[in-house]
Amino acid sequence: MRKIATMSAYLAVTILAVLWLLPIALVLMNASKSYRDYTQGNMWAWPESFQLFANMKEALHMGELGRGMLNSFLYSSLGAGISILLAALAAFGIVILRLKGGFYWFLLIYSGTIFPFQMYLVPLFKGYQKLGMYDTFWGMLFFYVAIAIPFCLFLLRNFMTTIPYEMIEAAQMDGFRSFGIFSNIVAPLLVPPVSVLMLFQFTWIWNDLIFGMTLSRSETVRPVMAGLSTMQGMFFRSGVTTLLAGIVLTSIPTLILFFSLQRNFIKGMQLSVKS
Repeated sequence: MRKIATMSAYLAVTILAVLWLLPIALVLMNASKSYRDYTQGNMWAWPESFQLFANMKEALHMGELGRGMLNSFLYSSLGAGISILLAALAAFGIVILRLKGGFYWFLLIYSGTIFPFQMYLVPLFKGYQKLGMYDTFWGMLFFYVAIAIPFCLFLLRNFMTTIPYEMIEAAQMDGFRSFGIFSNIVAPLLVPPVSVLMLFQFTWIWNDLIFGMTLSRSETVRPVMAGLSTMQGMFFRSGVTTLLAGIVLTSIPTLILFFSLQRNFIKGMQLSVKS
């Protein structure tokens, strides 16, 4: 009976994996075709000639995709990194230093995730215009850092509560001050959850479209998804194969990040569930 249940589970997982991979395979197949091959053939047919890299090169030179990828890389890496650092320091103060009223500070910061993000669009747009932050690199970076902090604080606070306080007391007896405790004791333990957060926040910022289109308009500031959306307006000039190649191209950085953080990501997910 157990063998049948195991085989059924493997079969179900295999079916789900195939269903998940089919759309990806379809996109890759059609992104590798020439425009003529795509329009005159079947979308399920193999490409007659491999044109993926040529289509990617064309996509980079169309619209705002090339510059958008650079912008999004800066927003994603800096935004995720700064928000994680600030959240780690805040969680350290709340949990380890036992800041007075720390739980209420946590609730205040985490309350930023209660409301749907769409509710922030109009106030943000008007506020950014009044403050001169609209369509600026620093304005976009400031927003991405601020929007990512609440979830980072939530995860890191929960993780730090699992650290035995005896370790902190022992470090204090050895003469470590607050920054020394954070950098030498707590920070090395944060590698797995930070890997999870880095992947989550990098991916979220990289895939953001609505705020990128709302808070920016110029090619030098707009993130990649906003640039990719402009390619759809050039659909008949660029061709669907170029658009699909652009989609494949924009997914590469997040895939590289996932595989590079895979070991710590899995460990961090396990610790997050336990905490």
